[in-house]
Amino acid sequence: MTTVLLTIILCIMCIGLGVLWWGLIEACCLKVARDRLIINADSSDVTDPDTPDLRIFYFCDLHKECCPIPVRRILKIIRAENENGGLDAVVFGGDISNGKKTAVKGFDYLNAIGEECRRLHIPYMAVTGNHDATVPPDELGCFVFDNMDGCIKYLKSRRDGRYIAVAGVPDSGRKERVWAVPPTPQAGIDYKAYVLLSHNPDLVLHLPPDLPFKIDCMISGHIHGGQIRTPFGLEFDIRHDELPHMNVIAGLHELNGIKVFISKGLGCVMLPLRIGARPEVNVIELYA
Repeated sequence: MTTVLLTIILCIMCIGLGVLWWGLIEACCLKVARDRLIINADSSDVTDPDTPDLRIFYFCDLHKECCPIPVRRILKIIRAENENGGLDAVVFGGDISNGKKTAVKGFDYLNAIGEECRRLHIPYMAVTGNHDATVPPDELGCFVFDNMDGCIKYLKSRRDGRYIAVAGVPDSGRKERVWAVPPTPQAGIDYKAYVLLSHNPDLVLHLPPDLPFKIDCMISGHIHGGQIRTPFGLEFDIRHDELPHMNVIAGLHELNGIKVFISKGLGCVMLPLRIGARPEVNVIELYA
């Protein structure tokens, strides 16, 4: 083996180790992202523009086996946010673990958050993700969150006391996928906005055209912000998701007349690595 070839191999190995180390470190660098979700153009033009209708703490894509973020950090953030502005709901957007056999690994994590929400009197909701689709319902029932799959809760606006409908849909998993139809609001309830919780944001492309109600916004996760970003978005060529191919990966977008917010999530799939997509929890201020 020539000296030049050996040098090239050593350089490649050093680069590989550097990238690996970078990915391990970034997967631990949790970000608290703050986002304003304005549904109507004039919803901030009110007497008190600094008061949102709802203030929601959102986290998703736990994937407990590959999540280096300890639950104590999440609890500390929830307490701080509740003391500084209050929280109207804590929402988990799905994917407890990487599969049925390891779902129990997320039990203590999610239930610790649930106990904190109970102590602070904050509603705690969740929808299932594609990795949760094979988890038996009785195991999901062990968690202390309110499973919002196919359900609607009505939360009161801080501004005017009117209701905001917060609904959820289940995820069927990637095999033989079925796109769930959002639940219909109860007749006779006056609400000012409809917020849909869906693990997979691609649902916005598959909603029935004849829904008898309007969906104002959707809050989702699933994409991980790419998790490991590569040149030319090669990481999305091995996925079956649609929105990344439309350059919709994370953050706030408007699609088919619906405001769609996508979180980068907490954990990782397969390996506890993130590159160019820091893990995040989201404090969402919703203006309806």
